[in-house]
Amino acid sequence: MYLIPLAFFGGAAIGLFVRGSFDYVLATRVVFWPILVIGVALQGLVGSGLGVPYPTLLTAIAMVLIAVTCAMNLHLTGASIILFGTILNLLPLVLNGYAPVTVEAVVKAGIADSASIDLVQLGATRAFENGGETLVFLGAIIPIQWLNEVFSFGDLIVACGLANLGFRLFFPLRETASYYDEALEYDQFRDPNQPDPFDNYQPDDSTWVNPVASNADSTTQTIPPPKIEPGLGTVGGSGSFGPHDEEK
Repeated sequence: MYLIPLAFFGGAAIGLFVRGSFDYVLATRVVFWPILVIGVALQGLVGSGLGVPYPTLLTAIAMVLIAVTCAMNLHLTGASIILFGTILNLLPLVLNGYAPVTVEAVVKAGIADSASIDLVQLGATRAFENGGETLVFLGAIIPIQWLNEVFSFGDLIVACGLANLGFRLFFPLRETASYYDEALEYDQFRDPNQPDPFDNYQPDDSTWVNPVASNADSTTQTIPPPKIEPGLGTVGGSGSFGPHDEEK
């Protein structure tokens, strides 16, 4: 199943080829990315062939973690596609305890013929169908001969989502939000009956305009200083006293 993650790198390579940049990846906001790392690590551990215990349980937990991360990052292009494909793969795994694989698909993929079908070793979470499974059509029933691999509908959907995600991480739909993009978002939540304070606003116009002095305002008026009467003084603005008061 290593071919599915390669779809991400293929999309990223195409994004770089069409003049993408690593700066877009560094500016990408990923919510709850540690959960995604744990989910991917669990799936890689189960698929490594080391014989880890409870492979179905670990794979189910990994898929749930990946689905939760995709649900929290729907702002990323391709996250909704990966979420849908992960749910399709999770359903038969939970209902049957494994992902059913059809013998016909294995033979058409060129993995083995009908005589040697018993020698085929499936993945830790896969098993041949016995007729009593639920949602067999969501199992590994799609053979691709030139890859010698059998995929499920969920696998192909996840691969498309990963390729789309890898491409848009390096070549996004738009670089940065402009003034007009923010204005469109503002219009979505504005009451149509409320006047728009930004109506006829031009961002390039000067905000401040120098006032023009009029002839009437040009005349300056001078205020004469207050007259001080001789012989009187003030202390802190309170009472008044004369020089003869000091002699007493």
